[in-house]
Amino acid sequence: MKNLDGTLDYMENARFNYLYAPEIARLEKETSFKHTELTCVVMIYHKFVLENGERAKFMTLMQLSSLVENVFGVTDQTINANVVSRISFDPDFDHPDFSADRHCNLRSFIKLFEIYFTDDLEKRMVFCFSVYDRTDFNSLDREVVQRYVDKFFEGDDEDEVFELRQDMVELIFIKFDQDKDTFISAEEYYDVVRQQPMLLEFLGPVFPTTRQKDIVAHCANIMSCYAKNEGNYE
Repeated sequence: MKNLDGTLDYMENARFNYLYAPEIARLEKETSFKHTELTCVVMIYHKFVLENGERAKFMTLMQLSSLVENVFGVTDQTINANVVSRISFDPDFDHPDFSADRHCNLRSFIKLFEIYFTDDLEKRMVFCFSVYDRTDFNSLDREVVQRYVDKFFEGDDEDEVFELRQDMVELIFIKFDQDKDTFISAEEYYDVVRQQPMLLEFLGPVFPTTRQKDIVAHCANIMSCYAKNEGNYE
């Protein structure tokens, strides 16, 4: 695609096509994005890489975190860090210049857009729970839930705030801990959310709102998603 980005000169656009055309062709078979949509998302990745210098090959995790926070609206630092960790994890990727604790590869970057734009509740549930369950125990204990809930309530009256937090934790366990073993398992969470999808992000926002997705879709030329969500804001 010639001169895809007007901020890049002819040579840079040609370089983009040379670097990413094979990757775009491969990713097109693996993702739900159309060719033009995928090319535009890859250009976004490329622009981040360019910010890291002429010899850079990858986006950094710091850049990914900033994107998740400032564009997709995930401002809670714990959840943001967990999203970045889950998205960037790619044990099958091997490149001599790639550092797993510093970089996000293109495939992972596309995965972020895929999970954030999917309407598949099952995929959204699995990802959301994995973000909450940072330790991979496949369950959430009271201590983990308490750490998330503590952020829900703030105020000058410490006793009142403490009581509100404890009451919320109790309500959550009454709702999700179906076998009363003091743990919320992944399956218990899935079962509840299938019945009440509004409880998907019960420990804090993991996904962007519909309005935020529409803005990103419009700016990134993901027009199939934009048309689907148009006029339906959260």
